[in-house]
Amino acid sequence: MKLHHTYFYHPDFVENNTAVIEHFERQEISMQKIQNALGRAERFIVPKNSFETTLSMGIEAARGVLKESNISILDMDIIIFVSSSPEHHIPCDAIQIHHALNGKPNTLCYDMNANCIGAFIALDQVSRYLKGTRSGTKALVVCAEKFSRILDPDNPITAFCLSDSAFAFIVENDGDDTSGLLDVLYHTDSSFCNTVLYPPKGNSHHDHGDLTTWDRIFDGMGSVNFALENIPLFLKRNQISLEQIDLFLFSQFSIRNINMIRDYFQLPEEKIPFYSKELGYTGASSPFLALDQYQKEVKSLKKGDYILIWTLGTGYQAGLMLWKY
Repeated sequence: MKLHHTYFYHPDFVENNTAVIEHFERQEISMQKIQNALGRAERFIVPKNSFETTLSMGIEAARGVLKESNISILDMDIIIFVSSSPEHHIPCDAIQIHHALNGKPNTLCYDMNANCIGAFIALDQVSRYLKGTRSGTKALVVCAEKFSRILDPDNPITAFCLSDSAFAFIVENDGDDTSGLLDVLYHTDSSFCNTVLYPPKGNSHHDHGDLTTWDRIFDGMGSVNFALENIPLFLKRNQISLEQIDLFLFSQFSIRNINMIRDYFQLPEEKIPFYSKELGYTGASSPFLALDQYQKEVKSLKKGDYILIWTLGTGYQAGLMLWKY
C-alpha cells in the first residue's frame, strides 16, 4: 500500500495575523496566550468577492495530484471528498469532482465529514477497502475547507487560526504487504459534543449568516492525554519502539499540544514538523499537509520508514495510526 502522491492547493490571498491580533489587543483581549498555544503568523483566505468554493478548490487539488503523479483519473476506483464545509449535500461533492475530472463509471464516490480527523479516517477506510476488494487498486482522497465562510471573526481563537485550502492524496494498493497501514487506535469523548457547533442550533433552525460557536473549554487536551497514555502501548503491541519512528505527523492545530507530547517522550524536534505558523490550520488535511511539506522542504521518506500519526476532531475523537512507508 502506497501513500506517495500529495498536492496542496490554496487561494492566492494571504492574511497576516498581526492586524488580527492588534484588533483584539485594542479590545483588551490578551492574545499572547492564544498565540503561544496555537502558533500562527499567516493564513490563506478566499476573498469575499471571489467565486472560489470548497468544491472548486477540491477540484484544483485533485487535478494537481493527478498531474504531478502522472496518474489518470480513469485509474481511480474511489473518490472520497472530506470536508466540514461542503458546497453541496445533494449530490455529494465527490460526484461533482468525478464529473469535473471525467472519472470512469465504475467508481465509488462518497463524502465524509468527521471534522479534523476526517482524512485520517479516510486513509484508514480506503486502505482496508483496497486491500479487501478484488477490483480496486487506487483511491483519490480530496480534503477541502472554506472556513472563512462559517467562522466567527469576533472569536479570538478562530479569527486568526484556520486557512481556506484544499489537499489531495492518492492511496494505491501495489500488492506490497510490507508497506501501508499497520495499526490504528481511536478514542472518543462525546461529552464535548456541544463545545464546537455549526450550525449553532442545527440545520432545522439554521439562519443565513450563522457562524460556528466555539467554547474555549475545548482545547484538545483530552486528545493529548490520550496520546501520552496510549502511544507506548500502541507501539508495544506492534513491536515498534519510539526510536524506530522516522516521522511523527501530529495534528497541526496547536504547537503547544505538539510540544507537550514531544517533551513528554523526549522526541527529536526535527522528526515532528509543524507548518501551521506559515500556512494556517487546514483541518482534516493537517497531518498529511505536514507530510507533504516535510518531504518538499526537509527530505523524502524512503521505503520502510515508520510514520506515527496522531490527530483529533471536534466533538471529540482522536486517533493514532502506524504507517509503514
